[in-house]
Amino acid sequence: MGEIKGYICSNCNYEKTYFIGIGFMNQKETKLFECIHCNAIKKSTLKNPKCSKCNKKSLNTILDFNKKLGCPKCGERGFSFEIAGMWD
Repeated sequence: MGEIKGYICSNCNYEKTYFIGIGFMNQKETKLFECIHCNAIKKSTLKNPKCSKCNKKSLNTILDFNKKLGCPKCGERGFSFEIAGMWD
């Protein structure tokens, strides 16, 4: 059970959806992280994951889904999580 968070970039129309939270089998909680260097967004159950794009351990947990983030595709800083829902 958890949340669905997703975004659509207003500049390049890049769209991505993430399923975060805990699954049925009492798995570890899945969280979203943003890379400081390349703006990539990563979903992980690890406490300190590496960025899959630039391989650096400079990821911050995304706690505020209302703040503006940088698009991983075009780099434009101005999109926010607009897709929201719940999953079982």
